[in-house]
Amino acid sequence: AIPAKREMEASSDVVIERMPSIEREPRTLSPQQLQYAREAALYVLNTKTLEEAVSIFTEGLQPVISLHCNGKRTVNVDDETEESDQVAAMMHTRLSCPLLGRERDIVSAPF
Repeated sequence: AIPAKREMEASSDVVIERMPSIEREPRTLSPQQLQYAREAALYVLNTKTLEEAVSIFTEGLQPVISLHCNGKRTVNVDDETEESDQVAAMMHTRLSCPLLGRERDIVSAPF
């Protein structure tokens, strides 16, 4: 019984820091921040040309390498793919993935 007690004492020196899984999740916006973002998006849409608005909304975005729908890989885009092939692949994905086929409000689409 004594060796077991020593093992327990030795293991009690190790501190395991536990963290709820929610703490590992990315931070989300508060309702007030979401409303502010929507208002800012509407302002951009109402005061800029379409080209300027698209440039503002897409600044800093990187291309999607692959897309999964219902657990299945549906699109795999690499640097050598022609733009027309990418468009065709995305159209195929919209048709085969019901989640992507839904229309969404333009102001709330990013959220």
